Amino acid sequence: MDRLLAMEAFVRTVDTGSMSRAATQLGIANASVTGLMRKLEAHLGVTLLQRSTRYVRMTEEGARYYERCRSILDQIGEAEAALSDRERGVIRLETPIAVGHLVLGPALAKFAILHPELRVVTTLSNEVDNLIKRGVDVAIRMQAVESGELVARLIYRARYVLCAAPSFLQQHGEPASPQEILPRQCLGFSGSPSGDLRIWHFRRGEEQHAVRPEGNLFFNSTDALLQASAHGAGLIYVLDVLAEPACRRGDLVRLLPDWETDEQTFYAVYLRTRFTPPKVRSLVDFLASQFGATPDAAPVPIRAR
Repeated sequence: MDRLLAMEAFVRTVDTGSMSRAATQLGIANASVTGLMRKLEAHLGVTLLQRSTRYVRMTEEGARYYERCRSILDQIGEAEAALSDRERGVIRLETPIAVGHLVLGPALAKFAILHPELRVVTTLSNEVDNLIKRGVDVAIRMQAVESGELVARLIYRARYVLCAAPSFLQQHGEPASPQEILPRQCLGFSGSPSGDLRIWHFRRGEEQHAVRPEGNLFFNSTDALLQASAHGAGLIYVLDVLAEPACRRGDLVRLLPDWETDEQTFYAVYLRTRFTPPKVRSLVDFLASQFGATPDAAPVPIRAR
């Protein structure tokens, strides 16, 4: 029995909640993980996992052994990193759909050139689920993660911006203040099953104003909103980091830049360990540079008309 491989199979089974997922992450057959667990338990003389067709759960002895195994595997990772800090292997990235389309898709081409020995497998998804169970190394999330198992590094503070196409502004004119925004010219975003609309909030000093979109186009996709607005369909209220490419191309123009809007934070989320793998550290640093250099950096500027 390869005891080290058996320990890693045990830890990954606990982390993912499944022997089959552990086998996938290790690149071995399901039967191999099952065999390793049986041999490891026989060697130790204890039952580490309670197994059924629906769940895998640690025993009391398994919980104690798990902590020691995690510590040993972390130390091995540190020892290997001390000899070579090169990034290699496969890293699994998960990102919201709009962020993947508009920001990370183009940027990851640069990352691939900088890190030729890394293969980045990117999944675009708006689902928030257990990253460990699905084998995700790094995920972009738009909220903090309350978990002792994960690290959530703030990589960008975004603001919503009001935008429209030059053709729309030529036909309808530019609002000089939020009070001049006509709700029927506003394209709406509805991202929840209940159909709740995103309300547009504007603040300047003591002044506050809210706009409820009443246009004839509503989407659950920021990408679709941007495309529709760029074709002259109306005003939109979207995050600056997502609108920036269209504004840079001249497809959209930012309006009312002197008014403060709602804030949205972006986090890079990854597994908490004593040792962060070089490939994870490199990708997270890269994501921070693409979103805004450092967690405390000012948001990426967007050209205002």
